[in-house]
Amino acid sequence: MIKRILIVLSILIFSVAVYAEKSTLHVKAGVQYPDDPDKTGFDSAATLNIGVDKYFTLGVESGFGWVQWKDKGEKVPGGEVTFTETETTNLYSLPLLGVATIRLADMMENYGFMPYITGGAGYSWTWYRSSYLKERFDGFTWQVVGGVEIKLGSDSNLAVLLEGGYRYAPVENSDNLELDMSGFIGRAGISFPLEGSD
Repeated sequence: MIKRILIVLSILIFSVAVYAEKSTLHVKAGVQYPDDPDKTGFDSAATLNIGVDKYFTLGVESGFGWVQWKDKGEKVPGGEVTFTETETTNLYSLPLLGVATIRLADMMENYGFMPYITGGAGYSWTWYRSSYLKERFDGFTWQVVGGVEIKLGSDSNLAVLLEGGYRYAPVENSDNLELDMSGFIGRAGISFPLEGSD
């Protein structure tokens, strides 16, 4: 499966040369709020968008997510003070998705901003790490994101991105235990055109 993903990624990167005048690289960071563990965490993504026409792009997206929390344990006496034992747990996530975006490109030309909606599907991996358990979970993942791209000045090729949406990611380990990383994602970022200035 990894070999197939790498082949598709190579084809997309090669296609940039053909559609460079309509292609972009989006770099984004923000928050995620998965259903389980029901905690707020960090979310980021890099998306390579290959222009089919000015209203539609195909691409690939990957990123990194991190959720951390501490659980309190027993009280430990320490003379004049009392200490509390804590257990830190980390979840690290890596999604890899094929994405398609519909853009209202005429609004960018007329008003300097462009609403868009992106759908994606692929696979994700999540590593659960605590002092007593180390597990890897993986599974099918999809997401839907809506956002707006705002041009940074009339002479700039860069644009600011603001987006929010939902990711579905009920991942499983080798013992068929499920960890539901589905939930809200919200991000801000920069859009870089993959061509020179006009």
